[in-house]
Amino acid sequence: MKKLLSFALLGAAACGCLSLKKEPVKIIFDTDFYTDYDDVGALACLHALADAGEAEIVAMGSSTRGKGNAAVAGVEIVNAWYGRPDVPVGATRTGTVAGAGAAAFGLREKHPGKFKHALTDDAPDVVEVYRKALAAQPDKSVTFVTVGFLSCARELLESKPDAFSPLNGRDLVAKKVKLWVAMACCHPKGRECNSSGDGVASRIALDQWPTPIWFTDFQYGFTTFSGRAVSELPEKGNPVQEVFARMLTPRARCTDKSWDRIAGHPSWDETAVLMAVRGWRPYFGAERGRYRMVNDNGENEWVPDPESESLRIVETMPKAEVGKVLDELMCRPPKNPGW
Repeated sequence: MKKLLSFALLGAAACGCLSLKKEPVKIIFDTDFYTDYDDVGALACLHALADAGEAEIVAMGSSTRGKGNAAVAGVEIVNAWYGRPDVPVGATRTGTVAGAGAAAFGLREKHPGKFKHALTDDAPDVVEVYRKALAAQPDKSVTFVTVGFLSCARELLESKPDAFSPLNGRDLVAKKVKLWVAMACCHPKGRECNSSGDGVASRIALDQWPTPIWFTDFQYGFTTFSGRAVSELPEKGNPVQEVFARMLTPRARCTDKSWDRIAGHPSWDETAVLMAVRGWRPYFGAERGRYRMVNDNGENEWVPDPESESLRIVETMPKAEVGKVLDELMCRPPKNPGW
């Protein structure tokens, strides 16, 4: 009888554990994939978390465009490496940041046949991609992650009803999105690249967004380093390894004042993905408030508010330890490699 009771209790406990298992966080990932390669690290972290069942990638978009731009091709190559070539990827139609940038850090030329859109301007309209993805999701279920310019966020907010939803953009966001995680802005004020690149879009998006916004700003990511470990992986054909090996400053040239350090590259975008999927605890502390744009030239200021659901992350866990968490995610091999 005692054995039967014990097994019954174990079974009940197991059922309880299963019922408490967290559902994957639904992610729309918006990137510039332009001149800084922390976007590639963020993509790697996101795919690793999706492989682990912690995230579900529902759509992606590029906030850069223009002649020679290969942002979408770069994103599609990384998606294919992780066995997710069918993730829909759109691109801005009106964003002001145009040009080749880093031209996907050489990935387009190195991995022919692993992408659908050689030129970003030939990719689908990001508004259609995002509206279709949002309309198909349960209410208040999507986390919107931006690690680039805020052009796509503005376009989505200003979008009109269409075949996917009778709601306008702001109402669709309010209905389907639970949280925006943004790598943007400079504390306590300043001009950070992502939020100043398309200043008008940033002002509109930050003023009109109807959900809480969690910010990882310039100050946090600038002194959080990761990427050296993935750059030194021995495997060949891994596009994440290739980009970090190509772009990261060699160990011998790193100093205590250089942009890159022995541990790697500043980890602005990777911290956004970590926070979006796993939350800000236990990795980060939080200061409540919200960033606002002072004008259309990209200047921002932090407005503290202890009652706000919005926040900026600050250091709690030592940043070196956060960097190790990011490194472990970036170094994970794909669960279902695309080649």
